[in-house]
Amino acid sequence: MVSTAISKLYQLSRLITLILYTTLLGRWIGLIILVDVKFLPGGIHEFLCNILVFSSALELFWMLVVFHYINWFTLLKNLNFIYIVVALNFWDDYEHAPLLKTYSYSIFIIGLSLSQMYCHWRKLFKSGNTNSKSLQFLLNKWIWSPSLYISEYYLLLLNMHQYRNFHNTLALETFNKIVVVIYLPILLFVAFQKL
Repeated sequence: MVSTAISKLYQLSRLITLILYTTLLGRWIGLIILVDVKFLPGGIHEFLCNILVFSSALELFWMLVVFHYINWFTLLKNLNFIYIVVALNFWDDYEHAPLLKTYSYSIFIIGLSLSQMYCHWRKLFKSGNTNSKSLQFLLNKWIWSPSLYISEYYLLLLNMHQYRNFHNTLALETFNKIVVVIYLPILLFVAFQKL
């Protein structure tokens, strides 16, 4: 009885996360049609940050607290999403942050939405089985995930060098520099492990 309830709650959390990322993509499409990139952050950035924190915390909760296992790829992904919120959360003036008005930010949102929709859909309905010849798998492997992580890396570089802001403390700037240095080798290592 308890395991059935846990299984149903797990499926519900996957479904909610899937719906949230679908909503993120739909919101981006609506905003990009209506206001273009110039006013995009005002309508989507806080929603994006909330989704990243919620979905990462939920997935870490299920992995560490309920199922008591560690999948290093999932752990890295979720810690990365939480770090992005910390690094790019312009909590009081995101409507005017030039970094969030770049096309890289839009590519990041598209890649994030599509790759996470695929990930949660697969875990919800296919119980971990992946068909390496399916169109969705190939799109995720060669387009959605690479565009997500490359645009994220570019946003981190822009955040450090081109768009200085008063939200960065000395400790956060030092940590950002460390992350930018180790981000690409870790990304390439994880990508080659997944191939």
